[in-house]
Amino acid sequence: MATARKFSDAVLKHLQTQHAESSFTATFVNGYWRSPRFSLRRQAELRKACVMRGVDPVSIGLPEPAPHKVMQKKPPKGHKQQREYQAKQEKIQKNMREMPAKIRDWKQGLAKELEKSKPSLPF
Repeated sequence: MATARKFSDAVLKHLQTQHAESSFTATFVNGYWRSPRFSLRRQAELRKACVMRGVDPVSIGLPEPAPHKVMQKKPPKGHKQQREYQAKQEKIQKNMREMPAKIRDWKQGLAKELEKSKPSLPF
């Protein structure tokens, strides 16, 4: 079981005062971004101290915690050869079905060329 955390006096002092919203979020002032007074790590520390002390974090000005983002699940990319295997096999099957007709056309074309090359005279 986890042991109880001990927070510094500075953290406990911040629990007793109300803080402005700009203390916890970056603000755009006069064309420049000002960083928040409390970093996200210190905000998390303050939030944990609030929970330990039984204080509502929103009561001291802490913003509501951001909800956890749901991870998008993508299928693994795999190797290119594996991704294209199914399409390649379908192409091979289609070509094999058309092969007898291609061979027949090739033989007919070869026979026509042979007829053309024969001389018209018998000698």
